[in-house]
Order: sequence, then structure tokens, then C-alpha cells
Amino acid sequence: MTGLSIAYNLKGKKITLFDKSWRPGGRVSTRIHDNYFFDHGAHYLSVNHNVLQLNELINKLNIAKEIEIDFATNYLKNKKTKKKIIIGKNGMNSIPKSIFENISLNNYFNTKIIKIKKNNKGAYTLFSEREEFKNFDYVLICIPYLQSKELSSNLIDFNKIMHEPSYDPIHTIMLSYKGKNNINLSGGLHLHKDISFFMNQNIKFKNLIDECWVLNMSSEYTKKNIDIDDKSLEKYAQTIFENTFKIKNKIRFIKSHRWLYAQTNISYNSLSKKYWINSKDNKIFLTGDWVIGKSLSDAWSAGEKLSHYIKILSV
Repeated sequence: MTGLSIAYNLKGKKITLFDKSWRPGGRVSTRIHDNYFFDHGAHYLSVNHNVLQLNELINKLNIAKEIEIDFATNYLKNKKTKKKIIIGKNGMNSIPKSIFENISLNNYFNTKIIKIKKNNKGAYTLFSEREEFKNFDYVLICIPYLQSKELSSNLIDFNKIMHEPSYDPIHTIMLSYKGKNNINLSGGLHLHKDISFFMNQNIKFKNLIDECWVLNMSSEYTKKNIDIDDKSLEKYAQTIFENTFKIKNKIRFIKSHRWLYAQTNISYNSLSKKYWINSKDNKIFLTGDWVIGKSLSDAWSAGEKLSHYIKILSV
């Protein structure tokens, strides 16, 4: 989302987008398995986020909607409420996808940049495993901090970076059941000491026939079991979920995914009061949600702030 924010805010500049994935959006991901749909990265956008530009763009493009759901603020303590959230009209990834479709820029998906090199004229060349891309004036790296650091270590003196953000990893589990289970909640927090979040997917995808859910294992559990095999993880999460809600229906589908950089634990700005990391020549910049926080709106805001600075530099 940070890269899209930069592209949107620098409209009129000659911009090229590189992404190792096949689609835009990063962790704003909608998984499709046969006839099942799961938002297993960013689950929703808070109605209370304060990123005005993102709100205006979403409304202008008509790509999201506000809904009210029954939500457990702490399931273990039986704390429940009505919660308003913003969701993509066709899954959460439809938000970055629609924004991308409304921006005119060169793009290379399924292209992982593995090296950046400065030439003797001060321009930059980017290298993937198969190709090289020449003559860039600026390189704005909008990926998780540790990956950004590795990619730019030959261009930025990280010994001078006194503060580094940290991440929490999270295992997610996608489940589908035949028929309805009569669970009277659409989502919530603290389902179990090892499951920090759960959300029904039928509230987002109305054409789903079977009942679909996404579970997030807690970051503490994930750290302790970072390399657990898929089958053991899936069986453990399924057992907790079914025992908690006394589910008798047959499971149709289950799949896990590990997000190594799921959410920012400590943001760069909270440590440094800065909104990006840059090279000495002000040509290489590192940014992302990790600069400000862990939400979709934080990712957009980080791109918006860096874009304003790039405009000043390029005048």
C-alpha cells in the first residue's frame, strides 16, 4: 500500500513499480481457493483511521463499504460489542487493486529486485534474477524493514541508524465448513491464549455457500512455533476453534499461511521521530507501514509523507 500511495501522490512523474508478487497490495491479501475466499492479511480498515486522503480516494472510487458487526473485544472475558468496520467491496485486496488500476505507471509484477547499484553518473540500476533496469533517479523501497535493509546495505550506512523497528510474525489459518455453525459473532479478539483474532468471511463475500473463517494465531505462539509443520498447526487451530464453538459440521477446507512480517511491534517513528530512512545523497529511501504503525492506513500515510518530501527534492 505504501508503494501505491507514493505512485498516487507522485502522479505526473515517471514511475516504475516492481513487486515480487503477482498483484499489488502486499499484506492486503485476499486468498482464493476453489470457491472459497479469505481476507487473511489485512482484515478491515478502521472507521476511526485519520488518513483523510485514503478515505477520500476510497469514497471517490467507491471501492469499500462500512458495515456493523457483532465483535468480541475479548472473547475469553466475554466482552462483546457492535463494531463498525470498512471492508473492500470484493475483498480487502480489491482496495489496492482498484487504486492501482486508476494509476498510470510502468509495472513489473512477479519481479523481485535483488540488488541496487549506483553508476558513475549518479543514476541507479535495479537487478532482478533475470533482468536489469537502468537509469533511475530515485529508488523508494517499500517492503518490510529487514528486507529493505538487506537490499540497500551497500547504499546506506546502517551503522548510523540508531533505532530499528521490530515486527511480530503471525500464522493465519483459513477454514471452511459445510453449512452454518450458528456462531453469533462475526469476529473478535482473544479467542484462546494461542488465537488472538478470528473473523467470519461470509460477511464480506456474500456468494460463499459454505461458512468460512480466518484465525490469527498469537504472535507469542507463532514465535515459539515459527517452523511448525502445516498439518500440526492446522489441526491444533481447528481443534481449538471447534471446541470453543462446539462445531459439529464437517470441515471442507483448511490451509495455513505464515506471515514473517505480519505487523509492526515497535514503529520507526516512535523511536526516531522520523518518517523514512534515506541514503546520504537523498536518492534511496526506505519506508512502509513499519515507519508509523501496523495498519493499512499507516502504510498509506507513510507513502503520502515521503511523496511530499520527494516533490520538494525534485523541484
